[in-house]
Amino acid sequence: MSDAVIVRYTLTGGTFGAADERAAVYALQERLREALAGLDAGEVSGNEFGGDEVALFLDGPDADRLYTAVEALLRAFPTRPARATLRYGGAGDPTSVRRGVDLDVGLVGPPPARPAPGPRTQVAVEGDVFRIPLDDTRSVFGQVAAKEDVDLTFGDALLVVVFDALSLDAVDTADILLIANTFDDCLVDGDWPIVERRPVRADVPWPVCKASITSVGTFVEDHFGNHFREASPDEARTLKTRTQCSPAMVADAARAAFGVGDWLDRYDDFIPDESATVARVIHR
Repeated sequence: MSDAVIVRYTLTGGTFGAADERAAVYALQERLREALAGLDAGEVSGNEFGGDEVALFLDGPDADRLYTAVEALLRAFPTRPARATLRYGGAGDPTSVRRGVDLDVGLVGPPPARPAPGPRTQVAVEGDVFRIPLDDTRSVFGQVAAKEDVDLTFGDALLVVVFDALSLDAVDTADILLIANTFDDCLVDGDWPIVERRPVRADVPWPVCKASITSVGTFVEDHFGNHFREASPDEARTLKTRTQCSPAMVADAARAAFGVGDWLDRYDDFIPDESATVARVIHR
């Protein structure tokens, strides 16, 4: 069972915050990672910018211990309003319970009783082909390209691709419309039904990103945060920072790509960038 601490800070510089706000959040993430190093209390598993706020995701075996380890850093970060949620129980478990935290006040209510783990409807593995419902009659198909073998805040970390395919027969040849780092809760809960398993396509544009570590430097990393090497000045300037997004955002982007809902600027990050791939940057 993996507990979680989800922290939300309000941003003032627009939907995704101003550049200095984002930089401050990235610096906070590194301080949190440094604070947790060696404690066996948990880890920082990702962030999500959007809707005039940022969410930081931390997970570990005990939400109270995890929160205690980082509380001082969370309270010291000056952005307000700020709140946190301590989740007791596994990702996608309908019996998990939550406790709120006002970072200007403190914990709300006593620690809840720990729930029994709930059943997992599906277990996602690499190669699984799934469908995302677009409307009452249509679905678009995607595939789990990679899975990280750790239990994160909202479930296991996945790299998924969404094809330009409204039928299963088109999956092997259709263009790859979207690629995203996300979590497996929509798969294990059955919201994205798994229809079959196939070899991962050879033309997946494996993305590379950058990671800046305080007092160390900027590195080129893969979709799960494994460092390849130090980034060049141009890479440090042009590569994006890796983020984990919610499955709901991936589904909304897929629907918008097929005319169900508006295409938002934030969805542009899901469009494959052939200039920022392992093949182009690492194996060139």
